[in-house]
Amino acid sequence: MQSELVDLIAACVEAPAAPAQDVRYLRKMRDAAVPVLVHLLEDEPRASSRRRICEVLADVVEGQPTLLAPFVRFDSWHLARNLAFVLGELRDPAGIPCLADLGRHEEYRVRREVLDALRKIGTEEARTAQTVFFTDPDSRIRRHLIAGLDSYDSHASEWLLRIVRSRDYSREGTSVKEAAIAALGRIRADEALPVLKRVANSRWVLGRRRKMLKDAARGVLQEAYSSR
Repeated sequence: MQSELVDLIAACVEAPAAPAQDVRYLRKMRDAAVPVLVHLLEDEPRASSRRRICEVLADVVEGQPTLLAPFVRFDSWHLARNLAFVLGELRDPAGIPCLADLGRHEEYRVRREVLDALRKIGTEEARTAQTVFFTDPDSRIRRHLIAGLDSYDSHASEWLLRIVRSRDYSREGTSVKEAAIAALGRIRADEALPVLKRVANSRWVLGRRRKMLKDAARGVLQEAYSSR
């Protein structure tokens, strides 16, 4: 039985699209099929094949994303990233606890995939789950989070304003500030107006980075707030 299951999974992965009757059978055999697929995903060196395994795994666990919970704490970062991708493809809020576990992974690429997965789910719970990345130690994660903000959220607005108000004018700090200013414009945060006006009208004389922030604030005020 196990060898037949392995052969069927291999055939589904090799096919451009798994036959519907095979997917139904694998769903009936989920408890046995999911570990096989996960270990296959962990060992597969080819990116194209890993993508197909992810697609088959998503088909098999559809409606039951928590079946992936036993595997989210494996040491392999590339497996963790792929599991986050699968959970995002499912777009099922029931997978958010698994994504929360994966969001604590030390590898930046895993946490970035978790962010993308939470955006795909898109519920209020998923948006709340993203707030843990407000304090992520890697600025690339914070910038990725900022870049994905496109609708108003009071918690996100408060976080963006803290960034703009901070006294970090390092190259990295300025880059994050500039992204935060642009995001405040995208989400049309009314509470940001005084802060943006203060930055835009500041009397900074020296410093190319501070001038970049002034220009960014002026651009946002003109484009997003000109009718206010």
